[in-house]
Amino acid sequence: MKKRMKHKHFILFILLTMLSTAFARVQASFDDSERGCLNVVDFSHGQKLGEFGDKCVSVNYLHEAFINERFAIGGGIGYSHHKKYRFSAIPVFLSTHYFFLDKRFSPFVNLRFGGFGLFGEKNVDTKQKFSISSKKPDFNLFVSPGIGVKMHITPSIGILVSINDEAYLVNAFDTNKNDYKNKLIQDLGINIGVCFQIKGW
Repeated sequence: MKKRMKHKHFILFILLTMLSTAFARVQASFDDSERGCLNVVDFSHGQKLGEFGDKCVSVNYLHEAFINERFAIGGGIGYSHHKKYRFSAIPVFLSTHYFFLDKRFSPFVNLRFGGFGLFGEKNVDTKQKFSISSKKPDFNLFVSPGIGVKMHITPSIGILVSINDEAYLVNAFDTNKNDYKNKLIQDLGINIGVCFQIKGW
């Protein structure tokens, strides 16, 4: 009986040692550049920010390559709908993430920068608040800085939660000037995404 108990304890000790070794390796590999790339699908719901802000819902996909253990850069594409301005946009952008820790849980900063195309405009040239002009800016600028945290479920799958300031440059009606002016329409959104780190991409 005692020999069996010793045998079981020995097997349990070996299993725990193997698991702890594997876990230590996993812990050291979360944002390793050898893991290839970071793919993110996220959803955001934003509230208006500033005088020309508007409520917005958006969904984005981005693909970034790790330059080192903490820094990734790539590109992405999205879709957003703006409630009061009554238009939709498809932004195409460069995207970067900087992770402060190479751990299961890490804060990060993110910047997305690019342009966008408009479609479905319904409040155009009405000369009312939240209307846009049929004359577009020279460049439809899109910019979105954010700050958040990344939490890994497994070494390859995680969740990103962040606060993002999404800004779109449009020719919006300025009620103070009684004319259309190039303005950044902004929303402050809570962004929730799922990320996949894929080796070899």
